[in-house]
Amino acid sequence: MVYAPRQFREDRAEVLQAAMRTIQFATLVLSGADGPEAVHLPLIVKDSPGGLRLEGHVAVGNPFWKLAGRGGAALAVFQGPQAYVHPGWYETKRQTGKVVPTWNYVVVHARGSLTVERDPDWLLRHVTELTALNETGRAEPWAVTDAPSDYVAALTRAIVGVSLAVSNLEGVWKLIQHHPDANRQGVIAGLSASARSGDRDVATLMQAREDGRGAEQPS
Repeated sequence: MVYAPRQFREDRAEVLQAAMRTIQFATLVLSGADGPEAVHLPLIVKDSPGGLRLEGHVAVGNPFWKLAGRGGAALAVFQGPQAYVHPGWYETKRQTGKVVPTWNYVVVHARGSLTVERDPDWLLRHVTELTALNETGRAEPWAVTDAPSDYVAALTRAIVGVSLAVSNLEGVWKLIQHHPDANRQGVIAGLSASARSGDRDVATLMQAREDGRGAEQPS
């Protein structure tokens, strides 16, 4: 279970799934004979008749899929925007000086059982869907069918699909929700002015929470 004090915990399935779809890239972890093993890959979030699934693929030369083929519990970690919080942005610093730095971040943990997919039709459907998700909206979107079919077939033989049947979802939205309003606004202003895009992304998330204050909050 991910550690999350109550004020930072996010349990709403629609929020967690939306975050996973936005982040897309994840760290997938399994426990092997020599300890934890991990791969880093994009995962497609899919609602299926059997429940929520995460689908991805690895190279056939990657030994991870053989470990996945043995079954067992797996963990997919989606790391969202994150940023260092400078204490000087807090109004409390000017009032009492009793402040320290912290780190704001968003993360989703998806746990479940992992299976391997080697069926050529499954793999072709998977890479077609993954491509379409990321090409949508481009001026000249690329499609799998743009490449020669024999070339695509050869490449799909070089990958192995992995599918995680999700049994538990947890999220942490650590955005200094517990701080006074003046501190939160100071951090938003500081992060918004940063040259780092990740800092500005965190500021956007914080501002969205401010805009939504008074609405239902995570339990």
